Amino acid sequence: MGITRFDHYTVRSADHEASWRFYERVLGLSVRKREGFPVPAFIVSAGDTEVVHVFQANPEVDAALKAMAPAKNETVSWSTWRLQHVEFWATGLEEMKQRWTAEGAEFVERTLPDKHQVGLRDPDDIVVNLNFPLSEVGK
Repeated sequence: MGITRFDHYTVRSADHEASWRFYERVLGLSVRKREGFPVPAFIVSAGDTEVVHVFQANPEVDAALKAMAPAKNETVSWSTWRLQHVEFWATGLEEMKQRWTAEGAEFVERTLPDKHQVGLRDPDDIVVNLNFPLSEVGK
């Protein structure tokens, strides 16, 4: 048996409160506090599926993670180390655009052969792409 489903990605957030607002208010996902961590942490869900775990970066955690990471010269052009982007499928493009505008979130759009894609950046500079069916842009 192979991989059966996506679980989550984890963000070491420079500003845990700004990240909470982004995932809850800009993307409209469910956010709940994660208990039992020595630093502020939360879990983001899409429906019943956890999709993002976020914890506040601090010097101790950063030092431990950096000890396991590639050399700095190997990752200098990657502000998020090796993570370039994540993607979700979504519906309700026009409603979401109204939410992003109200929240002051910048976004870029492009139509690809198989989807209409909107890109946003979270507070830690991770690109979050939302893919919409072409029917939402009249194609």
